[in-house]
Amino acid sequence: MTETHQRTLARTVSYRITAWLLTIFCTYWFVGNIAEATGFSTLLHILLSVDYYFHERIWLRIKWGIKERI
Repeated sequence: MTETHQRTLARTVSYRITAWLLTIFCTYWFVGNIAEATGFSTLLHILLSVDYYFHERIWLRIKWGIKERI
């Protein structure tokens, strides 16, 4: 079983959108400024998206914990 780069990218984007919206909400709750909350959240999630993508691709190469279906 393999996963294409497009699937990994789609999973990254869908996860990051929901996490980004949650981060905006939480940051706004602390700072009280929607522009600052959105700017901070956007930068953070761009960096985290890159990290997540490479993290997933590395784990796809690790065979530990994978069982073949019979």
